[in-house]
Amino acid sequence: MDSLGEILGQKKFTPPDEFKAVREYIKRRYQSNCYVKIQGDVLIIAVSNSALAATLHLEQGQLIATCGIKKRLIIRTGTI
Repeated sequence: MDSLGEILGQKKFTPPDEFKAVREYIKRRYQSNCYVKIQGDVLIIAVSNSALAATLHLEQGQLIATCGIKKRLIIRTGTI
């Protein structure tokens, strides 16, 4: 029987492609950083100010199409 340490040591923890795509999209278009997190079937994006969050809400369709997001999307304003 394998120990938990051996099982986790063999697992490769790589973030989904959506993480990198969303970060690059926001960095390229708005020169701003963001925090991306997956929680269940939801992709949560946190940005530093409400103006950027509102703009992302308006461009939500384009963001989903460009980044290939398959999960439900939540955009929040908060500390990064």
